[in-house]
Amino acid sequence: MSASPKTTRAFILSALQNIGVTPDKLQAIDDGAQIYGPEGLLDSIHIVGLISEIGEWVDSRAGNTKSFFDILDEDLFENFKDINWIESLLNGKFSHVSFSS
Repeated sequence: MSASPKTTRAFILSALQNIGVTPDKLQAIDDGAQIYGPEGLLDSIHIVGLISEIGEWVDSRAGNTKSFFDILDEDLFENFKDINWIESLLNGKFSHVSFSS
C-alpha cells in the first residue's frame, strides 16, 4: 500500500501539532520553511519529539524487523530538514505504511 503525498503531509503536520508546534509555525512548515538547521523553526526538543512521534507510528504499523531508527540513513537529522525531506523519506522507505489515522 502506498501512501499519497497529501496523506503523508497531513500526517506530518498532525505529528507536529501533537508535539505542540504553534499554528503559525505549522503554516510556515507547510509552506516549505526549514524545520531543522540554522534557519529551522523547531528547537531540539521539538525535533526529537517529532522524530519520536513519527518513529512510534511507523514502528507500530510497519511490521519491520528493524526499527524506524535502524532503517534511517546515517544522518538522522538531515532527513528532517523540511517537510519535503520528511515526505520523501516516509514515501520512499516506508511506502508500505498507511499514514492515515
